[in-house]
Amino acid sequence: MRVLIYEPMPDIQRAEIILAIARKESKLGSNIFLLVEEEVQLFSRNHINQPHSVNCTNIVKAKVATSGFNFIALPRSKTLAKQFKANPNKTLKEIKHYRTNHFYKVIESFKPDKIIIWNGLPHYQQDFIDLARDINPNQKFSFLEAGWFPQSGTYYEDPLGVNAQSSISITKPRTISSEERKNVRQWKVSYREKFEDNNISDNGYVFIPLQLETDTNITKFSPFSTMKNFLEWAESHVAPEITIIARQHPLDRTPQLNLLPPNSQIKLDNETPLHQLISKSSCVLGINSTVLLESLTYDKPVYAVGNGVFSASNAIIKARLDKTIPIHHVFSIKNQEEFLHLLFNKQKTFAIPKTSLSNALLSAIKSQKYSHYPLSSIIFSTLRVWIKSKLQK
Repeated sequence: MRVLIYEPMPDIQRAEIILAIARKESKLGSNIFLLVEEEVQLFSRNHINQPHSVNCTNIVKAKVATSGFNFIALPRSKTLAKQFKANPNKTLKEIKHYRTNHFYKVIESFKPDKIIIWNGLPHYQQDFIDLARDINPNQKFSFLEAGWFPQSGTYYEDPLGVNAQSSISITKPRTISSEERKNVRQWKVSYREKFEDNNISDNGYVFIPLQLETDTNITKFSPFSTMKNFLEWAESHVAPEITIIARQHPLDRTPQLNLLPPNSQIKLDNETPLHQLISKSSCVLGINSTVLLESLTYDKPVYAVGNGVFSASNAIIKARLDKTIPIHHVFSIKNQEEFLHLLFNKQKTFAIPKTSLSNALLSAIKSQKYSHYPLSSIIFSTLRVWIKSKLQK
């Protein structure tokens, strides 16, 4: 089987995951081809809320070029990057044309049986997906996204898409056996034990985990485009005598004064450990974040105003925008456990092999035949990444 793995942004911690998937597919006998990009233009990402370019070159050299897999890195265009900064909306069409020309040649020459993509929702990935389907209307895809318990070191694979666009989101969990339910309950206890002060109690407050406004879960599957608007709605739909405690996403740099509604009584707590805020709450209210899934392990009523992988289940209560949130809602722990069991069966793990400096440099030299980069540049980049990984450890 010919498997094309497309990863436009390997500078974000996904490079090791993509290569782990490539190694797994290769062991199954597939012919692997990696398609990456040296630079991607974005309107926003994480806490950066303005048009900018993301340079992916360093990890392309150090990770992909030394992997031993055949690959092509779509070259960056300095001219287009400069034009994008000055006039992003107008330049985006030219960037799409530039990228499509390269993508077409790769797809036509490799003729993949399957294309693997991480996420697949951002606009720069949609261009590639649309082109692949134009070339082959029956093209098979596998979409990858980070798992849930925990997100690090796990992923799930779906033929339709990820999050609210996945097959999971339209799958009603089946009734599980007594043995399966026992295993889920034992797992919940062991999962909670990993976190400090995890004893379950009800301290009478609603906990709201906030998200990044640039995340596709918000831009595509949420009725609110900003966290401030969401908090305004929440404050007006929770009884005034009930305390609301909200927590910002760890990557959110929005000043607290700009986040809370005027004269708000909401308490913003970014210091208390996340799982402590969950375990002591009366209920959890959010849009569609992974924190809502984690909250199911604490046997709490969990509300969502957006759509997500949970949409077809009764594990998370769909909050109506015109109704007040009852903090002591009657809910089914059994429904929650059946949904958790479904997620366990979808989640997969991957292992990142340990690489010595000598092996990394040897791979860099061998990879020269796959790369248009100067060997000296690949070796230098390999050294930088190896040293950085050691310092982080």
